Amino acid sequence: MKRLSLLATCLLFVAGGLFLGCENQIEAPAEMTLQTRSAIEVLPADVQFVGMVNLEAMQQNSAFNPFDEMDMGSEFGARIQDFIDATGFNPETDLNEVYFAADNMRDHHAKPNFVAYANFDRARLLDYIEQNFSGEFARADYKGVTIYRATDDDFAFALATDNMMVASADEAAVEAMLDRLAGQGRALNENAETMKLIESASGNSSAWFVMRDIDAEMDADHGDSDEAIERDMVQIGRALQDVAVSVTMQDDGAEGRAILKTKDGVSTDDVASLIKGVIAAMKGSAKVDSDELQMLDRARVRAQGDQVHVSFFVDNNMLASVK
Repeated sequence: MKRLSLLATCLLFVAGGLFLGCENQIEAPAEMTLQTRSAIEVLPADVQFVGMVNLEAMQQNSAFNPFDEMDMGSEFGARIQDFIDATGFNPETDLNEVYFAADNMRDHHAKPNFVAYANFDRARLLDYIEQNFSGEFARADYKGVTIYRATDDDFAFALATDNMMVASADEAAVEAMLDRLAGQGRALNENAETMKLIESASGNSSAWFVMRDIDAEMDADHGDSDEAIERDMVQIGRALQDVAVSVTMQDDGAEGRAILKTKDGVSTDDVASLIKGVIAAMKGSAKVDSDELQMLDRARVRAQGDQVHVSFFVDNNMLASVK
């Protein structure tokens, strides 16, 4: 989607521009994993955006491997190799899942919370930090856990357990995550509405995300797309209340599904029609290349109750172009 505007790209993925196969009932997701349940017990309760990326699963597809462009022969690569040798921790093979949550992703002052699961030797990793970054991080003990705060940046983290790291731009947010890990404070799993969306998107997917109160995120951003398309996309976004999306990586691409919940009183049939109109307009644009056109040709959108259900497939050519 390299020549479509950012807004067009996001809404095409999120609001239903992609569908592979027939329009039958979308299957229910697999049961939420234990690791997901543990992460949402640490993240804050009231957030607008929450998501997960399974880095192990993402590497199932070589076209979108997040680590495949790391040059281990460069100076940075040499530093990474020294880190691996000293700690035994290789991010490419040992970093498992990363969860993130934020109040407003468009706010430059927003301070997302992160929970990462990984296979690491906690003692070796802490020893490496002490020996090599003592001048770059200030240390603080918080209820028996060491929090490291960057001295020249807004970043703090802690190795909360033997397989969990928590991080944020705000040290107080890290403390709050450690409190919730100890069972103190209101966590995301106590937010019933957000939990329903997470349950609909999670399971065994490679990545998923949930957005609440979508209209707060929608502004016109014409870029190089047709102004009418942008206007319709903004209208679609303002008709939506919440969105839940899941993606599963495969050898030949990425497939997934989206559930778009409309605001009270908004016709899902009207929203579905708007989305189909945007897709048709994109297909007629001279800016769409053959890979994009092939994807758009398979697009379907279906209204159901107070939701618009879609599923999608992006082949490796498209994945390589947006990586």
